[in-house]
Amino acid sequence: MASRISVFFARNAIRAPAARPSCRMFHATGTAKVVAGDQVPAVPLYGSSPGDEVDLAALTKKGKSILVFVPGAFSPGCSARHVPGYVSLAPRFASEKGVSGIYIISGNDAFVMNAWGKELGAANDKVKYLADPSLKFISALGLDFDATKFFGNKRSKRAAVFVEDGTVTKTWVEPDNTGISSTLIQVVLSAAADANNCSL
Repeated sequence: MASRISVFFARNAIRAPAARPSCRMFHATGTAKVVAGDQVPAVPLYGSSPGDEVDLAALTKKGKSILVFVPGAFSPGCSARHVPGYVSLAPRFASEKGVSGIYIISGNDAFVMNAWGKELGAANDKVKYLADPSLKFISALGLDFDATKFFGNKRSKRAAVFVEDGTVTKTWVEPDNTGISSTLIQVVLSAAADANNCSL
C-alpha cells in the first residue's frame, strides 16, 4: 500500500512553473515603470488630428530620440517650466548629440496637443507633440497613474526617456508623478553626460 501511495504522489506532484524569459518588449498596463532595455511600443499615437496616426516605434527604430511624457497640455508646470527647455535646446541636441527628434507625449487629444504645440513652438520641427488619448502607449510603458484629483482621469507620469535604435537607454521618472525636478532638461543633460551606459 505504501508503495502505491508513493507512486501516486510521484506521478501527481505539483511541478514549479518554468521560469519566464527576462527579455520583454514593453510593460503590461500599470505593472512597472519603463527601464533601460525596453522597446518602444508599437502602439499608435496621434499628431495634428485624430486622422494623423503616428507610429513612434517606427520613427525611433533608427538613431537617437527623446520621449518626454507630461501629465497635461496647457497645465502651468508643463507649459512654463518643463517643455520649453526641451524646445529651446532641441537644435543643440540635434547638432551636438545627433538626436533626430524630441517627442512630447500626453494623454490629451490630438486637437489639444496640436494647439499646445503651436503655442510652445517646435524648434525647427525637431519637437513633435503627440497625443495618446486612450493612454495605451503610456500604459504600455508603465507610466500611467490616477490623476483624478488634478485632471479627472488617468494621465501620464512626468518622465524623460532616451531611445537609441528603438531601445530605451536611460530614463527619468518623477517620484511623485507630477513634480518637476529630475526630468528638467538641465538635470537630464547632466545625467546623460555622466552615464556610462548612455552614448548621448
